[in-house]
Amino acid sequence: MNNYHSLLDQSIGRRDALQSQKDAYLKKIDYLIERQRTIELVQALVQKVAKETQEQLKFQIEDIVKTCINTCFPDEYDFKVEFEIKRGKTECALKFYKNGHEIDDLLESGGGGVVDVASFGIRIAAWSLGQTANVLILDEPFKFLSKDLQGRAGEIISEISKKLGLQLIINTHIPELVEQSDKVFRVQLQKEGKWEVSKISVMEE
Repeated sequence: MNNYHSLLDQSIGRRDALQSQKDAYLKKIDYLIERQRTIELVQALVQKVAKETQEQLKFQIEDIVKTCINTCFPDEYDFKVEFEIKRGKTECALKFYKNGHEIDDLLESGGGGVVDVASFGIRIAAWSLGQTANVLILDEPFKFLSKDLQGRAGEIISEISKKLGLQLIINTHIPELVEQSDKVFRVQLQKEGKWEVSKISVMEE
């Protein structure tokens, strides 16, 4: 009889231990469910903020680049920024279109001039997204742009500079760009003995 009581007590002890384990597991399950809900809410918030940020970036980059392209090539080209997920990462794709068709090779399709203009616009857009000083140095922008469009390029530079409060320091041989400048420095090589040295002079307005 004592053996039965002993076995019963052991069984009750095991039952109580299992019940305690069960209660602990149920609490852990409740905690994990709540944690999963929190993670899903945070993930949804992050995705929302990321999407809004992407839309702002898309608008800002497209606006600047389209303005530059349309000034020189009105209604000829279109430009779009698209965010794509590849290999688990978000990538920014810059796409150019002509007559509604995507261009695989902008240089081949439009020549160096349109590439120069688009490149200038992208540089300005990239600068506008950063926290750098209001100065941008450019070396021979628009050098492949045809002569009849170089005046428009000068207008782009002047407008962008005023609109964004950006000082552009430009190295160029293009008279139409020089005419749009507030200040011009002429750099010339002069021979002094066996050396050639750079001489810098300020051109009168």
